[in-house]
Amino acid sequence: MIDQMMRYGKGYVEIAIRSESYERFLNLCAYHQILIWDLNHTGEQYEGKIFVQDFRKIREVARKSGSKIIILQKKGWSFWVRKHRKRTGFFGGAAVCALLIFVLSLFIWDIQIEGNVSQTDEVILDYLKEEQITFGSLKYKIECKELAADLRRKFDQFIWVSVQMKGTLLKIQVQENTDVTLNEEIEKEPSSLVATKDGTVVAMITRSGKPMVSVGDTVKKGDILVLGRLEIKDDGGEVIAYQECAADADIVLETIEMYEEEFSMQYQKKIYTGNTTKKYYLQIGNRFFRMPWKGYGYETYDVVDQKRQLKLWGNFYLPISLGTYLVREYEIVEKTYTQEEATKKAEEDFIAFSEKFQEKGVQIFENDVKIVAGISVCGASGPLILREQAIKRVPLQETLDLQEGTRSE
Repeated sequence: MIDQMMRYGKGYVEIAIRSESYERFLNLCAYHQILIWDLNHTGEQYEGKIFVQDFRKIREVARKSGSKIIILQKKGWSFWVRKHRKRTGFFGGAAVCALLIFVLSLFIWDIQIEGNVSQTDEVILDYLKEEQITFGSLKYKIECKELAADLRRKFDQFIWVSVQMKGTLLKIQVQENTDVTLNEEIEKEPSSLVATKDGTVVAMITRSGKPMVSVGDTVKKGDILVLGRLEIKDDGGEVIAYQECAADADIVLETIEMYEEEFSMQYQKKIYTGNTTKKYYLQIGNRFFRMPWKGYGYETYDVVDQKRQLKLWGNFYLPISLGTYLVREYEIVEKTYTQEEATKKAEEDFIAFSEKFQEKGVQIFENDVKIVAGISVCGASGPLILREQAIKRVPLQETLDLQEGTRSE
């Protein structure tokens, strides 16, 4: 493919060769370094292809070998330009188009963000806007390495950021730290672990610090679980010194929480009538060009916006988008849940509630939630037995002050 493009760019001629001595003709061509390719015998003659610059040399070779050269076809960029040389408007338009593509290639026309979970695209785009990086920004003003470092400093959740410039696309890939366990990063300063809820210790593994409770103990909110200070004793068992440290432990507390949720048995349901209207628009940069709007004639409706950004090839995006507004009419109908529907909805709500707990690392060990569907209201309530790491880290001095206060009481 590349060879064909290069040959077309240089220009070549398809020729027919008639000679009394083809061997002498080909030997002379080889001697004068004249390249002939795709050489085929067609019965009375040979046919092949030769570059324009070599065609001028072949006339002398043909005279010496008693050969006759017939031009069958001319191909190449130079022949095409010569044939269409009077079409000045076309060449002028092509030059303007090439210049426009070059100018457009100097800007960023699309920004893609991947891997973000805790921060939405809008939040990141707002930060980029503050840094004067947005659609239409000049590419040479954007330092990818500096931008990646700035994003890591701005968003603590990002532990890895990659910024790449591909064509007119600015691609940002991030990786977030999703490890929410307590011991993800152990503080170097002396600290202790205390309970954040009332509960019972059901599992405990201490790596550093002095355990103040054991498995099976009942604790209250604010109780010290692991003290960030170790006792150093002599042979007689007397405390002679203390060693401060950052307490480190895996502690699971069993806690109780009440679940209460209710909703009305009457609700409004959106029912689509099937009537739709489609409107088209063109967006160039921040400007919108819409078809004339004559209204829809719908009292209640919603609009679905579908937009596709144009690109020349690969990652060469353009500041031009084609879009449609799909307008769908609907009616609001008053409905009442049946006993079965209300119970099913309450169960689904509880499942969604439980999934949010699991995302936080909290396990619902047992539940005694009961669902009651009445005439006007459906409610679900009951105690939940949870197992979680309901603990937090506090400076050592605070826990020591807490200990002294408890003793004085």
